[in-house]
Amino acid sequence: MKNFLLFLVIGIFLTNNAFSKTKFSKVKKALKEDKYGRSIPEKFHMLNAKHAINPVYISDFSIVGEKSIKFELNDGECGYEPKWSDCKNDRERTELYYKKYPSKVERWYQFYIYLPKDYNSVAPSNMSLIQWKRLKPSKVLVMFKHTHAGLIFNRNGDTFRDSQIVLKQNDEFIGNWTQIIFNTNWHPDSKKGFMKVWIDGELKVDFKGISNHPTKGLEQNLRYGLYNSFISRYKNTFGKSKMPQRIAFFDGVRSEKKCEKLLSEIECKKLNSQKVEKYKIYAYRKNKKELRPNSILEVSKSYIK
Repeated sequence: MKNFLLFLVIGIFLTNNAFSKTKFSKVKKALKEDKYGRSIPEKFHMLNAKHAINPVYISDFSIVGEKSIKFELNDGECGYEPKWSDCKNDRERTELYYKKYPSKVERWYQFYIYLPKDYNSVAPSNMSLIQWKRLKPSKVLVMFKHTHAGLIFNRNGDTFRDSQIVLKQNDEFIGNWTQIIFNTNWHPDSKKGFMKVWIDGELKVDFKGISNHPTKGLEQNLRYGLYNSFISRYKNTFGKSKMPQRIAFFDGVRSEKKCEKLLSEIECKKLNSQKVEKYKIYAYRKNKKELRPNSILEVSKSYIK
């Protein structure tokens, strides 16, 4: 009887520890150590699955400081709230949710992203790594996504014509830390708005024009992690009944109003001295099993509006 009780206590202890979730306060503390600045983490996304084992936790694998944030998404880890269910809408996610702020304000953002060498790609389903949504009504403005073609910059929703710009292809993206610098002012005026993206210090996107909806949504906010939508596309394309485990690391996530507060003056001058004249566009198809030779097209800057 004593042995039985001892094994029972040990079993409960191991179970509680194996399935204990990291508290948001600890994640926020790790982010604060990297000086998150103007991007203020608010909470775990309300649609993170309540039954998920440990969807967001702190890792010693890092490129900035000592800690990074690790996101883990497993089959069936979908959440719901009174007005929406990811489970009923072909989605699974684990994300951090950030405080909202008004449009027409310039922001500089930095992210480091790492997808492991054994990362389980779930293309052709959509995998958002970083996204901004305008609020009231809620609509996506910009996404950094993973696809068959690699890391993609995607503007969509009802604000922009849908575009898929290749930033870094998978042979270089997966298994390596990637630095993203994103600069915009979220301005609805076509003469004032702009968006710029640098990947590992190289300018990849330079838009001038509408950068937010002219009349809808006066505020927006950031969320990032693993947001997998239209998961049935992966299952149907590859004949799978379950989604594989998906893992991503984020580090050095920061935001400031000016580049010089985010990076050194020398780094800022180097970034702002660059130009881009051509883009690589990914021709996304929802039932593709792999990247085909003609799936990436090179176009002039004027093609993207």
